[in-house]
Amino acid sequence: MRFGSLFLLAPLALAGCVATTEPAPEAPQDNPQAVSPAYPTLSSAEREACMAKGGMVEQRGRMQAELCVVPYADAGKACTDGDQCEGKCIAEGAVGTPPGETTTGICQRDDKLFGCFGEVENGRIENGICVD
Repeated sequence: MRFGSLFLLAPLALAGCVATTEPAPEAPQDNPQAVSPAYPTLSSAEREACMAKGGMVEQRGRMQAELCVVPYADAGKACTDGDQCEGKCIAEGAVGTPPGETTTGICQRDDKLFGCFGEVENGRIENGICVD
């Protein structure tokens, strides 16, 4: 009985393996998402506004999205606290350093911070974070 039902089920299981003769449906051409690039882009107006405030358009992050990146005037300055910078005080090269360790950092270079870093607050490294 077991073998009989196995022989009856085998053709049904194999029927799912048969190739269809119908062509795959095409993406509709009037759908803007079907023809958009793989990463988000800025509009012409956004690009102009970015340039007007001293920024530059760059691709950043895991998605390689176009972003308006504005540099900070104090980029690279030595610091021991975020209050000393326009952005964050970053412990460069300190990945894996235990939190609470005394250190100095440098001021963040621009307003779009990606990657792994630890912040320096009150002369001590805080917990690290990775931003992508």
